[in-house]
Amino acid sequence: MEENKELSINFQEEQKTEVVSNKDKLVEQVFEQAVVHTVQNDQELKDRVLSTAKAYTETKMQTLTENVDTEHKEAVFNNRKDACECYGFVEKTTPVWATKFMSAGYNILLAIWLVIGSFTFMPVVFMARKMNVLFKHIWLSAIIAGLIYLFITVGVPFITAHFVK
Repeated sequence: MEENKELSINFQEEQKTEVVSNKDKLVEQVFEQAVVHTVQNDQELKDRVLSTAKAYTETKMQTLTENVDTEHKEAVFNNRKDACECYGFVEKTTPVWATKFMSAGYNILLAIWLVIGSFTFMPVVFMARKMNVLFKHIWLSAIIAGLIYLFITVGVPFITAHFVK
């Protein structure tokens, strides 16, 4: 019996909550209709609402335009990230023209680096990697490759200059 009393009390409380909820919905609907009626019949209010809506739309469009521009700058920066970092730029919103300029300068410097590297450190690295297969220790391979390179670039010209006449 006590369980039935609890159930009936809970059921009545749920009904009260539902009635209050329906009243709130009804009041909201009436208020919405009143707002629509007021806006439709008051020209000054209608003009203010339209002006505000226009300003809001323009602000949102400007925000979207700025976001698209920022995303474009970020994409260009990410595609040329190494070039920009060589110049010390890490901001993803770096202007596109500056990113392209840094990329061109980077490509020129990279070409110079590759030409110089072909005669300086590249042979050492190449020999060290090939010797690493034989010695299985990269440090030993690098030392031997460096000594061979020094002999070829310094020793041979020295020997030919002093001993061959």
